[in-house]
Amino acid sequence: MLKVIMSIPVNVDMHFFTSINIGLLNNIKNKKLKCKFFKPISQIENYDINYTNNILNKYKLNIKSINSLKINDFNLLNNKTEYNNIIEKIIEKYFKNINNTEIIFIEGIIPFCFEQIIFKLNCDIANIFNSEIIFVTSKFSKNETLEKTKSIINNFFKEKLHNLTVNNTFFFIKDKYINNNPFFYKINIFKNIFLKKDIINCNLLSLNTNNYIFVPWLTNFVFGIDLKIICKYLNCNISDNFKYTNIKYIIFLNIQMFINKFFFTESLIIISIKDNKNLKKINNMLSKNIFFKAILFTNCIQKNFNLFIKKIIKIIKNYGIYILYTKNNFYEINLKLKSIYKNNFPTHDSKLILNIINYINLYIPTHIFNKKFKNYKFYISPFLFKYNLINKANKLHKTILLPEGNELRILKAASICSQKNIAKCILLGEIKEIINIAKINNINLKNIDIINPNSIRNNYIEQLMYIRKDKLLNKNNAIKLLKDNMFLATMMLKNNEVDGIVSGANTTTAKTIRPALQIIKTLPEYSIISSIFIMLLHKNVLIYGDCAINPNPNYKQLSEIAIQSANTSKLFDLIPKIAMISYSTGNSSKGIEVEKVYKATKLVQNKLPNLIIDGPLQYDAAVVKKIGKYKAPKSLVAGKANIIIFPDLNTGNTTYKAVQRTSKIISIGPILQGIKKPINDLSRGASIEDIIYTIAVTVIQSQYTKK
Repeated sequence: MLKVIMSIPVNVDMHFFTSINIGLLNNIKNKKLKCKFFKPISQIENYDINYTNNILNKYKLNIKSINSLKINDFNLLNNKTEYNNIIEKIIEKYFKNINNTEIIFIEGIIPFCFEQIIFKLNCDIANIFNSEIIFVTSKFSKNETLEKTKSIINNFFKEKLHNLTVNNTFFFIKDKYINNNPFFYKINIFKNIFLKKDIINCNLLSLNTNNYIFVPWLTNFVFGIDLKIICKYLNCNISDNFKYTNIKYIIFLNIQMFINKFFFTESLIIISIKDNKNLKKINNMLSKNIFFKAILFTNCIQKNFNLFIKKIIKIIKNYGIYILYTKNNFYEINLKLKSIYKNNFPTHDSKLILNIINYINLYIPTHIFNKKFKNYKFYISPFLFKYNLINKANKLHKTILLPEGNELRILKAASICSQKNIAKCILLGEIKEIINIAKINNINLKNIDIINPNSIRNNYIEQLMYIRKDKLLNKNNAIKLLKDNMFLATMMLKNNEVDGIVSGANTTTAKTIRPALQIIKTLPEYSIISSIFIMLLHKNVLIYGDCAINPNPNYKQLSEIAIQSANTSKLFDLIPKIAMISYSTGNSSKGIEVEKVYKATKLVQNKLPNLIIDGPLQYDAAVVKKIGKYKAPKSLVAGKANIIIFPDLNTGNTTYKAVQRTSKIISIGPILQGIKKPINDLSRGASIEDIIYTIAVTVIQSQYTKK
C-alpha cells in the first residue's frame, strides 16, 4: 500500500531544508523501499527551486523523480481559480505516478515569496494526499533556550495549521550557535533528541523535548567546500593550481582572538594585506607548526608588496599552503561569502553532497520509515473529491441544461465547464442578451449552445397537457407554465434532449422542484424527493441531508432520506457511514423527536442490514472521534460519520448554512435524490465554484438514469 511523506519548510533556509531531504531520501534508498520523489513546483518565474531533484539525477540515488510544474507568474498563486488549476495539475501528476512504488516523497516549496500563500499551498498538498509530515524548521535566534524554541514552534503550528490533518509528525530543527566573533564559525556538539509526535486533528498537544530532532548546523562549511568553488565565486587570483581542497572553516582574521589549532588545520584564512599586526601573528603561528589549508589576501590592488609581506608569502608557500589574492576589501569579501549559496545549492560538489548525506544520517532515527503504511482507503480529501468529480465527468460527455442563461455566475461556470470538458452546456435565454453579457465580462462561450425559449415553447404544449391531464391542464395554462424556463427545461429533460438540469442561482428551491415533481416524478421505490449538500470541509468531506426539501419528515420519510443519501454517496466512491442526528445520543434522553430518529434508524437497519448506520447521535458524537468514543463507545459510526441526516429542515438548513459561511467552504447542492432524472438546485448565494461542481455531480448522476 502506498505511503505518502511530505517535508514542509517553516522559517528555514533552503540549504538546511534540501540537506535534510537528501538525507531522508538516502535513508529510504538504503532500506530498499520503492520511492518516487515529487517536487510539485520546480520553478516560479525565474527561481529554480528543485535542487533535490538535481542531486538525485546527478548522483544516481536510484529514486525516480516525478516531473514538476513550472509557474511563469508569482501572481497565479494569488488567484483562486489559477490556484485551483495548479492543485488539479499536481493531483494529476501524482496519480500518473503512483504505480509500482511504495513511497511518494513530496518536498514542500521554500516560501521565498508570497510566504503565507506558499505555506498554505504546502499544507493543502499535504492534506490532499493525507501525508505523513516532516516539518523542517530552525531556532529563531542564537540565544533561544530549548523551551523557548518549543514554545515558538508550538504557537506557530497552532496558529497556522488549524486546517491541516497531521498524523505521524517529525520536527527536524536547525540548531545554530556562533561564538562572540561574528567572523569565526565553529561546531558545537549537542545531544541528539528525538521522538515522534502524533497530532490529532491538527491540535498540537503540549510539546516536550522528545518531540524534536535537533541537528547541529552552522553554515554550509560545516561539511566543507571546495576551494576552487570559493575561488571562482570570489573571482580571486591564485598563486598555484590546486586539486580538490576541502575547506571546512573560514576564518576572518581581523581582531584579537584565541587560535585553536584544530580549526586552523582545515581552514581558509582571510586577512587584509595591510594588516601587519595579524600578518605577524600568521608568521608566529607557522613557526609553531599551526598550519592551515589556504590564505586569501584582500586589498591586493597591486602586488608591489614590501619585504615583510614577501617574506610571509614565501614562508606560506614553503609550507604548501595555497595563496589567493583579491582586490576587494576585507568586509566586501565577508559579505560575499555569507551569500555564496544564497541563490543556489552546490549540486556540483560531489564530496559536499556525500558529506551531507553521511552527516544527516547521524540524526535520522533508524525507525523513521518503518511504521506500517496507513490505510488510505476510507479517506478522501476535499481536493481529491473535487478532482475525482471532474475526472469522472470528463469521461461521460453529457449535456447539462442551464435555464438561467443570463445569470453572470452561470455564464462563467458554463464557460469553465466547457473548457475543462466537464459537460456540454446549453443556456436558455435571449441570445443577444447572453452574448452581450459575455462580451462585457470577457467570457468565452465557445462550444456552448444558446437556445431562445420563445423558439421552442410551442413544441411542448400538447405533451405537457397530456402529462397533466389528471389536473385538467388546458392549453392556455400549459402555455403560461412553459413561459417559466424551469418548466420548459424540465420538458426538454423529459424528452431526453438533455441529460440533466442545474438551476436556482436566482430562483427559489420551490420553483426548481415543482416542475420536477409534476413532470419527472419520483422513483417508484420512494415516496419523496429529498436533497443533500456535499460539504467540502477543510480536512474531510461530509454529506448533509435533508437541508432543502422536506420541512418535517416522519420516521418513514426520514429513513428514505437516509437510504437515498447512502445511494448517492456511492456515486462518488464514499463508503456510507450514516449518523441520524438528534439532540440526544442513544437513550440519554427521551422525547417525540428522539423517538422519530430512533424508529427511522431501526427501519433502515431492517431494510438494509449491511448499511453502517446509527442513531440517535448528537452532532459532536457523530463527527468527533474523542466525543464519539466517550458518548457511544460501541457505535460503528460515532466519530467516523460521513453522512449526517438531520431530523428536520429547520435543523438541517440552519446547520449547513452556518458551517458553509463560517468555515468559508464549498458546498455542492442541494443535490436532489429519489427523482427519475437529475435536476439539481443551487443556493442563491452559490459561488461559481459551487455551480461548476454541481454541474459535475449532475453529469455523474445522469449516467444512472434510464432514458
